[in-house]
Amino acid sequence: MERLEWGPWGVRAFTADGRVYPADRAVVALPLGVLKAEGVRFVPELPEEKRQAIERLGLTDAVKLFFRFDRPVFPPGIVELYAPGAALEECWSNPLGHSKGIEVLTALATGEKARALMALPEERALREALQALQQALGQPSLTPSKARLVHWRDDPYTLGAYSMARVGASEARQVLAKPVGNRLFFAGEHTAPNAWASTVHGAYASGKRAAHEAIRSAYREAPLGPRRGLRPSLPPPLPDGRPAA
Repeated sequence: MERLEWGPWGVRAFTADGRVYPADRAVVALPLGVLKAEGVRFVPELPEEKRQAIERLGLTDAVKLFFRFDRPVFPPGIVELYAPGAALEECWSNPLGHSKGIEVLTALATGEKARALMALPEERALREALQALQQALGQPSLTPSKARLVHWRDDPYTLGAYSMARVGASEARQVLAKPVGNRLFFAGEHTAPNAWASTVHGAYASGKRAAHEAIRSAYREAPLGPRRGLRPSLPPPLPDGRPAA
């Protein structure tokens, strides 16, 4: 999608290949990096309050490095390793690999450590990460069969990792979560409450919240029932007990 038009009449999503998708409402789950880069144009523009919230929130520098080993690496019962002071912050295994006789470890670096790795060629960054893992496990000959570095900044569909609230931006997430014009409903980890922001469960919960808001909005606009003069029942509250809107 490259453009989203909205108004009292509904919404229209325009794709790069010329297709148009009309709807009554839209749940906008674009990553914060795409919103900040204006990768999708809103017509008309989003309200000033929401544009300021997008600008005030920052993006975390985060890198993940994936290592596949053709044999189990961690001791039995261990699924996560934390190595303070190393080039990485933590490594953890993918339990799905155990049943196949392989183990996939994911190494995470954020902040200064991520920026240091990003400044290196990928091969060298992977080598330094592997050395940190070898040292932490006491296995100097440990060698993966495959390895890869991933940074969300390089992904055109994300343009950055998860959000962070700069000083004075604690209310920005709440602003981003507000519907616009009873047509646009916003989801994503950057719209989750501060305690849940920057997490997968925060993104999931925000999607359920935005969907409930859109459904409630549609029910409120629906004409009265032809027989009893009643609208259909509203959707149930969210799993944590909060009302859907």
